[in-house]
Amino acid sequence: MSSDSALPHFQAGTRVTPGRPGAEAYADAIAPIFDIGLRDVDAAGPDLGINSFNIGPLLLGQAHMSQAAFTYGRDARKIAATGLELILVQIIVDGEDVRRAGRDEITARPGDVCLLDLTRTFQSETARCTNINLALPRDAFDARDIDLDPLHGLVLRRESAGAQLLRSHAESLMRVAPDLRPDEAYGVGRATTDLLAGLTLGLRGAEARRAAADTQRARVRRFIDAHLADPDLGAERLCRQFGLSRASLYRLFAPLGGVSEHIRNRRLRRVFDALSDPAQPLAMAQVAERYGFTVWSSFSRAFKTRFGMTPGEARGQGATAAARASVLQAANGGLPDWLRALDAA
Repeated sequence: MSSDSALPHFQAGTRVTPGRPGAEAYADAIAPIFDIGLRDVDAAGPDLGINSFNIGPLLLGQAHMSQAAFTYGRDARKIAATGLELILVQIIVDGEDVRRAGRDEITARPGDVCLLDLTRTFQSETARCTNINLALPRDAFDARDIDLDPLHGLVLRRESAGAQLLRSHAESLMRVAPDLRPDEAYGVGRATTDLLAGLTLGLRGAEARRAAADTQRARVRRFIDAHLADPDLGAERLCRQFGLSRASLYRLFAPLGGVSEHIRNRRLRRVFDALSDPAQPLAMAQVAERYGFTVWSSFSRAFKTRFGMTPGEARGQGATAAARASVLQAANGGLPDWLRALDAA
């Protein structure tokens, strides 16, 4: 872990800890995203390494696998168990893999850029591969009215301008990440999100018509985000809206800590965003009340627990507060903690 003036940094794998402990640390680090399997291991053992930075609005890292035959992926059980609703962008730097998202099988080679929706299934096989990875919340795309369905499993070939721009940007990020400060990182992360969103806007032609429907939980989450100011938003309203029993709704949100906790966290995030906006004219108590927090003392405690600062500090520091909160949410953990915090952001 780095100092307060640098980004949180995480490393794992046999390149950090040789032998079986390093291999287990690598598997544990990526466990929220992928189950990993290996066979035909070289006599020297597998070569595994992950090097990640918490940039606040997104996570950045480089992962390497070689000296064995590897499988990695997400099945329906994994999706239900982890509950992550993130978008993963993988830029192939070296080697290749054979990947399947739905019925399609595609070989990704150096320079290709691959997009994955972690609410959907995916499998891959490789003998040697080095990737730069960017993990972003689905909200980053939903807020820009981008349909994610056609993007799952999409591979932008290295010949395309979009792939070349994304690879160049990701490689530059990896070079400068060790020297980025948290207040700088927030703006860099937002700019990277805008670049990714902009380059995917044109990818909704014939490819879009082959995509499956959103998962049920993703649809419910979008409805929640659109109605956070509604005082009647809760389990009963959601059950009516989506034709679900309470038991089904609770099972659906169990990986996210429960539906009530999810709604509360999303409301806290909406208040945080409003308070850290210098253009917000409302008083702090009015912003909190807009999202259902009528008792200031309990709201203030919940806000500080969630973001590591008081509502007044968030208002006073503006965008700097957003940067600090993004890092503080997961600064004391490793990559699995960062992924869960990013998903809840």
